[in-house]
Amino acid sequence: MPPPLSLLHARKLHATLLKSGHHGDAYRCNLLLRAYTRGGALADARDLLDLMPSPTLVSYNTVLSGYASSSTPGLLDAALYLLDAMPERDSWSWNTAISGLARAGRARDALRRFLQMTRTPVAPDAFTYSIVSPCCGVDLGSARQVHARALKAGVFADACVGTGFIKLYAQLGLMEDARKVFDCMPLRDLMSWNVLLDCDVRSGEAGSCMKEFLSMTGSGVRPDEFTFATVLNGLAERSAGLEAMQVHSVILKSGYLKDLFLCNSLLDVYGRCGYVDLAKKLFDAMLEKDVVSWTAVISGLAACGYQADAFDIFCQMLKAAMLPNSFTFGSIVSSCAYVNDLGSGRQCHALAVKHGLELVPIVASCFVDMYSKCAKMDDAIRMFEIMPQRDIVSWNAMICGLAQNGQSARSLELYDEMMRLHCELVTPNSVTFVGVLSACSHAGDVQKGCSYFTQMVNDFHIEPISEHYTCLIDLFARAGWLDEAEETISNLPFKHDAVILGTMLNGCRKYGNLDMAKRFAKRLLVNNPDNASAIFLLSNMYIANEEWSNASVLRDAAISSGTHKVMGNSWIDVGGQVQCFKAGSSPDAQFEQIYDVLQQLQLMMVDADKLVTQWYDVPIYYKEHAATSSILRSIGSVIEILMGIS
Repeated sequence: MPPPLSLLHARKLHATLLKSGHHGDAYRCNLLLRAYTRGGALADARDLLDLMPSPTLVSYNTVLSGYASSSTPGLLDAALYLLDAMPERDSWSWNTAISGLARAGRARDALRRFLQMTRTPVAPDAFTYSIVSPCCGVDLGSARQVHARALKAGVFADACVGTGFIKLYAQLGLMEDARKVFDCMPLRDLMSWNVLLDCDVRSGEAGSCMKEFLSMTGSGVRPDEFTFATVLNGLAERSAGLEAMQVHSVILKSGYLKDLFLCNSLLDVYGRCGYVDLAKKLFDAMLEKDVVSWTAVISGLAACGYQADAFDIFCQMLKAAMLPNSFTFGSIVSSCAYVNDLGSGRQCHALAVKHGLELVPIVASCFVDMYSKCAKMDDAIRMFEIMPQRDIVSWNAMICGLAQNGQSARSLELYDEMMRLHCELVTPNSVTFVGVLSACSHAGDVQKGCSYFTQMVNDFHIEPISEHYTCLIDLFARAGWLDEAEETISNLPFKHDAVILGTMLNGCRKYGNLDMAKRFAKRLLVNNPDNASAIFLLSNMYIANEEWSNASVLRDAAISSGTHKVMGNSWIDVGGQVQCFKAGSSPDAQFEQIYDVLQQLQLMMVDADKLVTQWYDVPIYYKEHAATSSILRSIGSVIEILMGIS
């Protein structure tokens, strides 16, 4: 076939033919039609078609293709009109019209034309079925019908047909049917495997992804970049770090490790799995880094508790003249919030303003959360109020922030305002009600708390999770409704966890219900025998009840079994620098001074009345401990003594 004519040459040739008094043979006219349709001169093409004395099937199909592929309104209907008027049609004619309807989103019309085609002598071919299968959408009946016709037509030798039905069944949520289609395919090419893997991840069945990836490589099909990216995405969803390392090695052997997108995917999965050393090693070895690379490693470090390292990487990013994006700021601001680093948070705020990202919803919401966690509620409220757009994440940050900072009434007022004025724009989710129920708990408003819990379940059809029940039990326990709290635990739709039982224990401690505390401590220790908090809390209750022998027996048993409280980390901002320390940390010269002051305070408190009454509302006696200065070797233990929990 000669090269296509340009539109200019086509017009010249057409003019020459007109001057000669005839339009030439069909071959020349078809060349003109092809040039007109390619150049978008569809009106000229139709005029020429109408003037042709004997247009061929190629002539009609050329104009039909021009109409069907045009985005000009009305021309697709003109294509259908032309299809109906054609004296002869082949599979090209039908496929052109059906694909045009599919591209235009007119799936029902495409299916109707397909069924019309099946009633003609022209049988649908493999390409027809690859077009029609996506048009079935969520109509299972149509999907089954088209699938049956495809099986009868024997077109599954073409991998595109099977791939289309895999996508279709996955879209319908029928991954078993999708796998059956895949298993029955006589030919499985790279695209088929990639589609199956992608459907697994999108359908929430990422657990099958690695198994199918290994089957793929075992069958001799070589994965490409899309394959690796899909598998890594699935592994990230499952936090499958060891399997990610396997895929990493295959990527390395396949020569794709230079692909920036794949390196970023590896950084993401390592960060989510807590493999920060591997993430940093890969990041340092990368020859090319973009903002996604920097953000992935910052996010991974922050999520795993390495806030200082995350901030160091962020500073390196700025020095490398790499502009952070909204996700970068979201990660680093969340890191500042985690350690209550107000100074660094304000610096990040200034940078966000400089880069024009301050009011991006995800960034602004993080600033609201950061200021709330740093107890700067005026700044949090100001940030919230200047936001031009507020999504549910923004509202949740403000509602939870107010609740956490003792402003329960304002938190509940804000929730009511959200529902009253913005119910069409935002819908409360699971996190919203954690904040609302927490506010009710701190306010001691049992009636409102129960009302909101009922609203969550009945009006918004949110299935309560452990956090919701923990708030509800805490609400009852704080108010002294211990029987109601116990009944709630008994009726939980899932097995209670240590947090729920610990919440109940705190309620028992607050109201001095030793018998109930014994029951719940026993239940907690059955599944968590090393739970030191329960042991020491129950021991404190024995002490509060002046049952010294029981307290000693319990603590001696804990010590002999090696049970000890998990040492926590603490941060404090001193002179603009965040000082990190944890219980059991080795003392330096500065800490020695802290120990001396704490020891003096403790002895002063003991000498004053041998009684500490304010911490956790539990009277704790220190008759046996006043002279035990060795306890002060651990700053965590000192604080626990002062707080009355050790």
